[in-house]
Amino acid sequence: MFRHVITRRGVLGGLAGGLAGLGVTACSSSPTLDILASALTGIGDIGKAPGYALSDAQIEALPYASLGIRIGGGAPAITILASIDGDELHWASADRVVFVTRRGRLVKTVGLPRDLSATVWVAADPLASYPLLVPASSSDRKISRFVDIRPNDDFGVPMESRFEVSGDETISLLGRSHDCVRLREHILVRKWRWSTENVFWIDKDSGRVWKSRQQFCPDVPAMTLEVLKPAPEPVKTA
Repeated sequence: MFRHVITRRGVLGGLAGGLAGLGVTACSSSPTLDILASALTGIGDIGKAPGYALSDAQIEALPYASLGIRIGGGAPAITILASIDGDELHWASADRVVFVTRRGRLVKTVGLPRDLSATVWVAADPLASYPLLVPASSSDRKISRFVDIRPNDDFGVPMESRFEVSGDETISLLGRSHDCVRLREHILVRKWRWSTENVFWIDKDSGRVWKSRQQFCPDVPAMTLEVLKPAPEPVKTA
């Protein structure tokens, strides 16, 4: 069972590091720091929780882009945008667990019991552009990528993906409705004799991935990611 418990000390230490990395300073009694400390707790904690530790209004008041993450059945937590590297967004939790996304896809993690350390696509990820580049013919629907997983050093593990646009859906985040296209990704990893399904909710107008459910290996439960406060659009790479 996945277990990654955050302590109050880890919260404050991680926040101090995250704020410093963002070029922001604040004393330990800062109201903003206290709000963030209460928000950034609970990644991977055992037990179910109905919602985030902060209200919608408090999340809206945070001065940073934020991403909500729930791992398996754990309590949902809020991560903040620590840095942008080209088209990759680096989201940091209170105890310095880092989640790196590219156009809404999780491509790297740091600090989990099993980390996704690299993702390399053979062909373009359909999420990389909008409108979606989903193969239309059944003979060309499989797109492969290679991933590195640590520890235990599984390098260059091939993943086969088959994509399917499964309709429209309106989702609500922080009381706001988003009209989305739902994209399903059926994944097969022959090396592990394992399969799973990722789901992405993609804004019909902008192409932003507002919500997703993703899993990169059988040892870490599926993660639900929700964009609470969007980051600036990353720079498009060729």
